[in-house]
Amino acid sequence: MSDQRAIINLDPMDPVVLAGGKRRTVILGLKDPGEAVRAVPSLLADGVGSIELCGGFGPLAAAPVVEAVAGRVPVGLAMFGMESLTSVAAYKARAEAGEAMTAAFIVIVPGTDPRTDRVVREHEGGRALFVAVPEESAAPEVAADLLASEGVELIELYGGFSPTGAARVIEAVDAAIPIGLAARA
Repeated sequence: MSDQRAIINLDPMDPVVLAGGKRRTVILGLKDPGEAVRAVPSLLADGVGSIELCGGFGPLAAAPVVEAVAGRVPVGLAMFGMESLTSVAAYKARAEAGEAMTAAFIVIVPGTDPRTDRVVREHEGGRALFVAVPEESAAPEVAADLLASEGVELIELYGGFSPTGAARVIEAVDAAIPIGLAARA
């Protein structure tokens, strides 16, 4: 593989690997931002070309990770737009109250099929679905399906989505759930 990427999620779980074409994306479920900082040297030694952080980090928790990377690879952070602020705040409040939540990560991995290149992980905070799409244009249909068939309550987009691609996903779910977009930190 010539294009290795890492995504760090703040729900402890076994790693997930999504691979296709020349891209391999590893999703690590860690317990806290400090653990993410400690994972940076290993990720860099493994040759990752970018690191993206889930929306659970926020800028304050992401800053030490960005500092640990020290510009050696790009770092992205999932952030939410104005249309998602109310619903992401409600999601956060429910999760903090201990409610089991269902979230999805949609990741661009060329050469994949979203019907088969998906992994479900149960974790302390609920359930996470990781779905690879071959290109961002496949994501709106996948997102609408995840909302309808899996009851997903939040989606984060990784692997190089553009704001336009994220907009199409928001439209596909009729802004019914928060949609986060990993942007470079």
